[in-house]
Amino acid sequence: MKEAVAFARAQDIPGRALRAIAAAAICIVISTTSAEAQFLDFLFGSRPEVKPPPAEAKPAGNNAQHGEVKGHKTKPKKTAAKPAPDAKAAPAPDSEPPPPYDPEMLRLAEILGALTYLDTLCASNPQGDWRAKMQALLEADAKTAARKERLAGSYNRGFHDYERTYHLCTQNAQATIGRFLAEGAGIAHQVVNRYGAS
Repeated sequence: MKEAVAFARAQDIPGRALRAIAAAAICIVISTTSAEAQFLDFLFGSRPEVKPPPAEAKPAGNNAQHGEVKGHKTKPKKTAAKPAPDAKAAPAPDSEPPPPYDPEMLRLAEILGALTYLDTLCASNPQGDWRAKMQALLEADAKTAARKERLAGSYNRGFHDYERTYHLCTQNAQATIGRFLAEGAGIAHQVVNRYGAS
């Protein structure tokens, strides 16, 4: 019964995200053990660095007509009334229920954070650009600001937890890297099998 509900909710997932997850799982299944470190490359590939768009310049106009003195900045006037202190905060309009694969994606983000730290600590030449893979995951899966914050929070938690634990590369740290590579591949495979693309 639980799987039937999960399958029914899986059809609410946007097709693009499902195709990306399905492609990731298929690549994991056909990849070899030596390529475990690239378990997200097939999903996101190597993309050129994207630069943020330049900030928009304000049009040169006559500020005097708006009551501003040239050379001085004024604070914008507040037009919205503050809610009463006893009023409950309404949910944000962009909030939506999390996708059914949310726990798996949060764990994957945490693994990426840990791998970012551990791979840099232990490898003279790190195997993967885990931070870029996390950025690609955010672009592909985080449709709302709240979802983006949750995924980024999991990534940061994974990074900082292992940063506090390991100060030198040890045998345990290297074993943890191998375990996380296998777990990340397993999560990607599980998400595709359970919520696959339609």
